[in-house]
Amino acid sequence: MNKFSYYPKNALFHCIVALSFCAMAGCSDDNLVNSQVTKSTPSSQPGPRNFFGELSIDDNFAQVQQSVPLRLPFDHESHPNFQLEWWYFTFVLEGEHRETGQVQQLGLQYTLFRFNTNSKAKKTSHWSNSQQFMAHASLHSKTQHFFEERFATGSVGNAYVSNAPFQAVIDDWSVKSENATPFPSILQFSINPQLPNKSRLISAGNSSAKALGTLHLTATQPFIKQGVDGYSKKTSDERLRSYYYSQPFIDAKGEIIIENEVFKVTGKGWYDHEWTSHLVARDAMGWDWFSLHLDNGSKLMAFRMHTLSSNANAAKNSVEMFTTGSFITANGKKVALEANDISITPVEYETIVLSDAEGSIEKQVPTHWQMLVPKANIAVNIRPFKQGQWNASVFPYYEGRIEIEGSHKGSGFLELTGY
Repeated sequence: MNKFSYYPKNALFHCIVALSFCAMAGCSDDNLVNSQVTKSTPSSQPGPRNFFGELSIDDNFAQVQQSVPLRLPFDHESHPNFQLEWWYFTFVLEGEHRETGQVQQLGLQYTLFRFNTNSKAKKTSHWSNSQQFMAHASLHSKTQHFFEERFATGSVGNAYVSNAPFQAVIDDWSVKSENATPFPSILQFSINPQLPNKSRLISAGNSSAKALGTLHLTATQPFIKQGVDGYSKKTSDERLRSYYYSQPFIDAKGEIIIENEVFKVTGKGWYDHEWTSHLVARDAMGWDWFSLHLDNGSKLMAFRMHTLSSNANAAKNSVEMFTTGSFITANGKKVALEANDISITPVEYETIVLSDAEGSIEKQVPTHWQMLVPKANIAVNIRPFKQGQWNASVFPYYEGRIEIEGSHKGSGFLELTGY
């Protein structure tokens, strides 16, 4: 899923075009990140921000239509005629030190984004292509955060997605399979802080630390088509919508190196592939997205869309945020969840302070939640794995591991955009 806030409203377009060949990297010691937790109060609510900048709905892009079904394995590939697309991997991992046996809990994100910046562009060279790519790699331990952001233009050859076989690549970051589907596959990444960090706002405590890894990924159940056979509405009037499917049953194992310390890792992963030309409306502010791995083997996805008529304090607005989701049994059967099937309530907000040479700003993000899904007998509290799980990228957002308690135990990931 995606992310954007604070920057001027044309930031997305200019960042993708002007920074196509830049790479941004950073590592922070999370003991130095200035963050605190507050109770949910009206004063702690986020203000509205148009997180997609000056990209706007354009009927010349391909349209998401319920009458045109999502098709697999064909739709594992890129959809360049749509305006936005992403291939999103998150992992809850446990690492054992190769020499000492010390155990570390980790959260890993790898995402490749594609943007079409001009529906009427006429390609004149490889370099003047309207297809732009961006990728994020983020690794959290309990005490550190390693992050890098990369950009590339289309048709040059260093960033692409193919399905013969499936490959999602930018530079030396890649997910590669030997067949037309994303699994089984091998994920490789290297977070290189020697590259210049040009993010305008960074978390405190950057250092020269480094992380890299290789994960072997295996899916144990079929893909899950979200919404109605992959047609996923984001508002009740379906004006905001996408094609969306997931693979929440990923077994991951491999090796991650953190500051030259080698860890053998195992864990669970979640994969989302989504594409659309309908999430750039000026009243589309952002979203809250949850992926839960429950202790009984079942999975849960929940999603809330923010618009100008609703914000994270939905109870004080005349328009409720649009909420949807899916409960997936341990054997891969999906139960669609509508707004009346699921309750998601923020309990505590975390204050994240970001600074640059000109000063600092504060972000209020809800990181402690209560979630109720009566039809699945779920009543859980969701808390962050740690404080400060903020990606201070060209467009900043919250993406972090979560822990689950209550009727079920488990872990997962939380994404917050538009704050």
